[in-house]
Amino acid sequence: MRDSASVTEILLDLIAIPSVSSASNQAVIDYARQWLKPSQWDVRTFPYTDLNAVEKVNLIAAPSRLLQDGLPGEASASPVGSSVARRSREDDIPSVELALVCHTDTVPYPADWPEAVHPKVINGRIYGRGACDVKGFLACILATVGDLDVSEQSLAVVLTADEEIGCVGAKRLLAEKPLRVRHAVVGEPTGLHPVVAGKGYALGEVVVRGKAAHSAFPQAGRSAILDAATLIDSIRKIGLRAATERHERFEPPFTTLNIGTISGGTAKNIVPAECRFLVEWRPVPGQNEHWIADLICEELARAQREDPGLQATFEPIRIDPGFETDPQSKLVGELEGLSGNAAVAVAFGTEAPYLKKLGAETVVFGPGDMKTAHSVEENVVIEELERCVQVLKRLAYSLAK
Repeated sequence: MRDSASVTEILLDLIAIPSVSSASNQAVIDYARQWLKPSQWDVRTFPYTDLNAVEKVNLIAAPSRLLQDGLPGEASASPVGSSVARRSREDDIPSVELALVCHTDTVPYPADWPEAVHPKVINGRIYGRGACDVKGFLACILATVGDLDVSEQSLAVVLTADEEIGCVGAKRLLAEKPLRVRHAVVGEPTGLHPVVAGKGYALGEVVVRGKAAHSAFPQAGRSAILDAATLIDSIRKIGLRAATERHERFEPPFTTLNIGTISGGTAKNIVPAECRFLVEWRPVPGQNEHWIADLICEELARAQREDPGLQATFEPIRIDPGFETDPQSKLVGELEGLSGNAAVAVAFGTEAPYLKKLGAETVVFGPGDMKTAHSVEENVVIEELERCVQVLKRLAYSLAK
């Protein structure tokens, strides 16, 4: 068990541990466990191997007295890699009043950004990869539980892997159903504003196939790029349709669409035989997150009926829903009062929908500004970190009982 340290010192340690999604997050999990006193916490890990054969780990910690026979998964002393037990009965699943939830991975960083894993403190801000997204909140959790006597509290710490590439760790935990949660605070940079609604995130790929030919004789082939251009215009019109279904809590107040990448062709003088492009959309909560995918499939089917020579497919890659919590709920009221900030909505995706599926009243909350995340300007204000720790401590004493 580590001796006490400031939230700033903890964050500097965490940033110095590289944990991009393509690598294992084991080192971050190992660091976090130093702050969970064995005399107070039952710590369980849920390891898995990703599609690239890289070991990843989810972690749940809760006071030992709450768990009776314990959580499924690996106990603290077990080696990573042993089998994960499943609850045989729904009644066996332990429950907690409050869970503090944080992912442990970050997006990649450029090699010419030295502060990425060698953080700097400049004018009251900490710069580095993960400073606000989201190791800042993880540092706040660890600073909070390191000083907290949890012997009489109904509190859990939930750490996940692979949020940045599709909330993979959260989805795996949901499938395990290891815990019931009444209230959940999911860490993201929100400037210490409680977030009560967030858009989802979805991605799919359109592949258009034509026929290669010499560009001097285009009639001998079929341009996949020109066919793709026609389909892209149809998808633009789907975006206009989506904009008519409004959710006024958001800005912009509707599901947005974006075609962010496109590739095709082999040379300037060859009729292109293939073209691919990615379609991204961010569904508002309450709307079927599959709606846009269904509209794209319908549009491809219509276009192919009208032009049997058109060959195109659409494959959804990721479809995550949005979330919404009653702004009058107890958790929202507590966080508004403790932070002094009004509840807001955000346009980016989070793990919140998956915590709601565990039964939790869920709010997204944390220090930092998402506008600096995923950039070489990523930073967090130290004063916000310290305020966040105080909010979490008071929230634990208020709700986790």
